[in-house]
Amino acid sequence: MYNSHTGKQSSRKSPIWKNLEGTPRQPTNVECGYYVMRFMRDIIHDPCLAFEKKFDKKKEPVVYTQELIDEVRLELAEFVNKQL
Repeated sequence: MYNSHTGKQSSRKSPIWKNLEGTPRQPTNVECGYYVMRFMRDIIHDPCLAFEKKFDKKKEPVVYTQELIDEVRLELAEFVNKQL
């Protein structure tokens, strides 16, 4: 991106950005960090890299239940506990 803005030529292809309209939406503004962490976890744990299809807006929107958010909270707490 830097090279394209400065006019420098690069041997790499330009990135292709896609908006995934079916991504989960947080109900309020206090759980944003957990939603981002859960979304990143879903992408990382997807062996087929099919998250683009999973979050396609043509399908029903993905909803993160409280159990899924709590799973991320527990993983974070366990990680922090190991670091202390």
